[in-house]
Amino acid sequence: MTNVLFFGHGATADEIRSRLFDLRAVGLLDNFMWVDYTHPTSAAVVRSFDAEGTPRISTLDDALHRHEGDILLVVLDSMDEAQPLQPEALSQWAAAVDSRIVQASNQRVRLLLSALPLRNVHIEPLQVWENLVLSPEEGGTPSSTRIRPIPRSEDGFELAQFAAPAVASIFGLWRGMPQAAVFDPDTGRLMETGNRENFRLVRAFHRTIDASAVENAVKDRVFNPNRPLPRPQLRNNSHAERVTDPARLTQYYSDTLFAMHGSSLLSPEIPLESPKTQKVSAWAALRDNLRLYWAMVIGKPQDWVNSHRGTVNSATAGFLQNLLYGQNSNMEVVLDGHSGKGNAVSIQQMQQKNQRTLAEAQKVQFDIGQAPQLSGMWEAYHDFALGLVDGQWKEDATFTPQKGSQQEVLIVQYGQQSVPDMSNSFLGFHPLMHRTVGYNNESEAKVAPFDPIAAEKFAADLDWTSQVAQNTEVNRKKQEFAAWRNQNQNSFAWKVGTGLAQRLGVARQRVDFYETEARRLREEEKGFAVRDFNDENRRLTNKLRASWGILTLVLVVLFYMCLANYNPDVKIWDGMLTLDWRWTTFGVILSIILFLLLTWLMFTKAQREIYDYVQMQKLNRQNQEIAARNIVSAAADVDRILNAYSQFLSWSAILGRAIYAPFGLKSTTSDHLRTPESGLPDNARIGQAQVSEDETNRMAEEIRSQVYLRDWAHKSLRSLVDYMNSVFERNQVGQGSVQLSAMWGMRGENSNTQLDLISRHLDHPFMASRDEKPQVWHNVITNPRMAGRLQHYLSSVTFLDENRRQTQSTEQFLAGMSQEKGAMQAFSNEALTTLGASAGYTEIDPDYTRTIEVDSNTELTSQLSRSLTVVQFGRITDFKYLVPKEERLEEAVPSAFFEDALSDLDDTDHIDSFNNASQVQPGYSFGNETSNTANPFGFGQSQQPPSLDDLDDTF
Repeated sequence: MTNVLFFGHGATADEIRSRLFDLRAVGLLDNFMWVDYTHPTSAAVVRSFDAEGTPRISTLDDALHRHEGDILLVVLDSMDEAQPLQPEALSQWAAAVDSRIVQASNQRVRLLLSALPLRNVHIEPLQVWENLVLSPEEGGTPSSTRIRPIPRSEDGFELAQFAAPAVASIFGLWRGMPQAAVFDPDTGRLMETGNRENFRLVRAFHRTIDASAVENAVKDRVFNPNRPLPRPQLRNNSHAERVTDPARLTQYYSDTLFAMHGSSLLSPEIPLESPKTQKVSAWAALRDNLRLYWAMVIGKPQDWVNSHRGTVNSATAGFLQNLLYGQNSNMEVVLDGHSGKGNAVSIQQMQQKNQRTLAEAQKVQFDIGQAPQLSGMWEAYHDFALGLVDGQWKEDATFTPQKGSQQEVLIVQYGQQSVPDMSNSFLGFHPLMHRTVGYNNESEAKVAPFDPIAAEKFAADLDWTSQVAQNTEVNRKKQEFAAWRNQNQNSFAWKVGTGLAQRLGVARQRVDFYETEARRLREEEKGFAVRDFNDENRRLTNKLRASWGILTLVLVVLFYMCLANYNPDVKIWDGMLTLDWRWTTFGVILSIILFLLLTWLMFTKAQREIYDYVQMQKLNRQNQEIAARNIVSAAADVDRILNAYSQFLSWSAILGRAIYAPFGLKSTTSDHLRTPESGLPDNARIGQAQVSEDETNRMAEEIRSQVYLRDWAHKSLRSLVDYMNSVFERNQVGQGSVQLSAMWGMRGENSNTQLDLISRHLDHPFMASRDEKPQVWHNVITNPRMAGRLQHYLSSVTFLDENRRQTQSTEQFLAGMSQEKGAMQAFSNEALTTLGASAGYTEIDPDYTRTIEVDSNTELTSQLSRSLTVVQFGRITDFKYLVPKEERLEEAVPSAFFEDALSDLDDTDHIDSFNNASQVQPGYSFGNETSNTANPFGFGQSQQPPSLDDLDDTF
């Protein structure tokens, strides 16, 4: 693109400016600047455009603010005696521009606007300005034989109508033209036109085929994320196949994911102990009983009880105390004398119950281990989510993707059926929800399309609001949410989220169950703590001691009766019963046996009661330990799954964006050119490409096959992560660049990890600038094979011709813009005086013919649009051949005069052409010029016409 500043003054110049601004307004031209140079250089008279293309008027300083590079200065000279060129004012403006862009090399071109009939006007020579004269002829193409002269008028209307498109062509203003035609395309040097009194004739032809409407339609089909997924080619050269039942496919992969990695989410549960029946032999039981009886009788009973009492450590007591009641509670949990109260650090009030549970467990040094980060699970989730849309899988012995009847890999029909994008979130805030459920802002009522837990909570809050408020809008929002939820719940991401939510519910139920059991066991323990074993032991000891006294008394009586039998003197009364030694021995033995039997029965009864008590107390203590450990284990599971769910939300946000917008979210559309309904000459014609709906669909499918190549979703994710890493590095956010493989085990939401930062900044303003679609589009349509296919579709053009809509083939529309055999390759004879035409100065200089093509290889917003500009320049000649002398007929002048008149020509080779002047027929006559009615607008034939055979074949 060439930066051009036009200087113009007068009615014709103003009319040209108006038309150029109109063409810029409809998108046909690039930006330029315009100045009426008769105003002071400090005045706000510089007309230009802002970044959006809106016209503005400013001072020269403001217009050139931050401007870099050269500027092409162009002055339009209408050759009007009433409003002549003002060299002094023009020089001041040119100097002002040079002074403000000091390091630039600003080139200067003067374009004289000639009209018929030629007039004898004074042409002021300008130093350092190259001179061009616009030939006053209108023809559709360089080879056209239908030529219309441009007449002179007082208002300059017709001249401006013809000149404005020509000015755009000569100075590179047409949309997408890389350079003005006055510059050499190889060296970039400005064309030379001789000294200040020399010039070159110039004429220009332009054609534009606007395909922006077609391109927008095709782009929408190619890049629209809501259209069915493409069927990319796989590694075995087969194509992925869209499944007819995506809900079944997503359920299969969700179940497979949890079958592979679900075991890492929930810990094994330890069942509570129950009373058990122990089988022992009778003799062993009797032996143990007698041993215990002996210990009971001989030893201390407390020793026996203590030998059966297990110890529960103070850690369990402290954990249950803090968990069930809190450290400052009046309740005190005591297990075997171990108090649960201690000097532990208080727990923050804002922590969730599960965090408090884990914190208490850690304080009493419960071993809960390190929570796994589930990197394998999220790598698999990433593989499954992307494989569902691009068909690429990591196949191994443990996993094989689902395939169709022809062994083609199955994918879902739409990208959102794998992982929907955050842009599909439900925005459900209603002012009434602030009063009913305490919502303070809209973000609290935003539900991501892959978050079933948030959806469940919002549904409950919305239902409650609906019941309380009885509001029509709330009821309508409730219906909308139900429909939205039903639409998203079959996606792979939603089902994975549901699986996590179900396991989270199981873990939370375990926590609640074992907390309830712990409370019950604690209450049961209180009943065990009431019994006083010391008092019971004392009473048992007293009973046994009393038994010993009775036995002693019985034995004394037996021995006395035996003594009385052998010594009657000791009898208390004469008839007293006595026993001989045999009966006495029998009585002693029997008494001892009865004593032992009775005391053993007393001990056995007490032992059975104490044994049952001890066993139940031991079982209670064991179950309290089990309950405590299950609470900690379940709480760790809750923490693990909550962490997994936060990872799931972050990964789903990133994966959803990679699938939904693989080349960026920015909407890239082609500027739709508004074709002028009138006002353009035949030299400049604007057409619109016509493509049927069926052809548009076929174009889109062909382009999609080249845009969405193998692994496109996987590549999209890597591209997104790389882009975000580069943005973070530029803005010094996070910990620098992180590889995708290093993110599998990172924590998710609100953790400030790279995973969290990327997921939270997907909709940040700096992401709006990410747009890879233009480059992808350009790479595809500039592929030689694809370019040929696209031009096959763009085979029809519609345009306005004399206010009538015409339809032609592309070849017909561009016909004549290239060299054709027999085409006239010279300017109109009327462009110069008869002497100049006879001298051959109407010939076209083949070395300075510029053919400028703008197509898909040029940086255009609409890359299917095409334009072709042909600018032809004449040979260097003198101003005297542009201005006829009044009251002098050049035909009547002797030949010697012509020799004198041509003595100062730069190129003497033209003398030969003059000597053969009889071959040239003077044409269309104005004033004292001759005319020829048979050829009203004659041409001089070049002996070696310039070749345009090197035009692009597509034109």
